[in-house]
Amino acid sequence: MGVAVKPVADTNNDDIPVLQMRQDIFEQVSPAPLRLRFSDLDALCIRLLHRWSIPMLRLALGFIFLWFGALKLLGVSPVLSLVQQTYSFVPAYPFFFVLGFWETGIGCGLILNRALRPTLIFLCIHLLGTFVALLQAPSLFFLHHNPLFLTAEGEFVVKNLVLVAAGLVIGGHQVKPRIKIKRIQMAQTK
Repeated sequence: MGVAVKPVADTNNDDIPVLQMRQDIFEQVSPAPLRLRFSDLDALCIRLLHRWSIPMLRLALGFIFLWFGALKLLGVSPVLSLVQQTYSFVPAYPFFFVLGFWETGIGCGLILNRALRPTLIFLCIHLLGTFVALLQAPSLFFLHHNPLFLTAEGEFVVKNLVLVAAGLVIGGHQVKPRIKIKRIQMAQTK
């Protein structure tokens, strides 16, 4: 016994809503084509920046301090003569060793994200100390004693303003207020 199949030659008007309904269901079930809009890409970039920009700034600043400190500890830093000329009243090699140790400590604190509050305080003290050099030996840093005309050494010192600002940004975003820490510790002991 066979099955009879009736060929469909013509669809009547009653079948049109059913066909439309099937098409609507198919469109709802099938994945929509990927439409990447600029606003979506912009929002994604901003989310990534919110998540990663401060940690990247902290790591970059930490590696710079670790690198420069290591150069001083190894005695191969190119700024030894500048330090000798600027701080001539201080014994150069012991001072340079302490400076290298200080910078290495700042770098490790930033990279490891440990003791961030004292690390950033030491960073700001260190960088503010570099500005003392401008007062100690202005002829090394300014052409014709004009503070608007910097020498190469002057640019080297003045760029530290950016490093101070980077430290402030890191501190503003990653250092927790002490009051909150004490409250959290009290809540954990209960």
